[in-house]
Amino acid sequence: MFSFTDKVVWVTGSSTGIGSSIAKAFAEAGAKLVVHGNSNVDAAKETLNAVEALGAEALLVTGDVTKPLHIQEMVEQIKARFGRLDVLVNNAGTMVKRSKIEDLDHDTWNSIFNINVSSVFHVTKAALPLLKKSTNGNIINITSIAARNGGGGGAVAYASAKGAVSTLTRGL
Repeated sequence: MFSFTDKVVWVTGSSTGIGSSIAKAFAEAGAKLVVHGNSNVDAAKETLNAVEALGAEALLVTGDVTKPLHIQEMVEQIKARFGRLDVLVNNAGTMVKRSKIEDLDHDTWNSIFNINVSSVFHVTKAALPLLKKSTNGNIINITSIAARNGGGGGAVAYASAKGAVSTLTRGL
């Protein structure tokens, strides 16, 4: 339906689930893919193999999107291989765990915000120089219905983080 022929697309958190499906869809549309994994590198390699089987030129980058040094290393790999970035899909994120607000500890709150919000900021900022080399760079930030409805039981931190991503997206 859409053509992304020769467009370079980086999907963070593309080892499984939604991210893997997004990477495969872009591959089917002709894109060159940057597949990303961190805690599940074997699954990221499976996604890499799947997009290559669909005919996509692809690069696997690994690292923690909550750590700016890891992000910069991944951006340098993308720059070395492709020289630009046309689409950034900030997909990496997770609920971490469900917890009632009265039981939610400081470290869990920070972990949820780091993986779901800070990563979007840091990856976007680091990728901007490559996106600016594109004739039509785009950023897609994945959020959740929880951003609008507050999430289910024990998901207030996750819902708050996804709400922050929605606001960050509008601000960008």
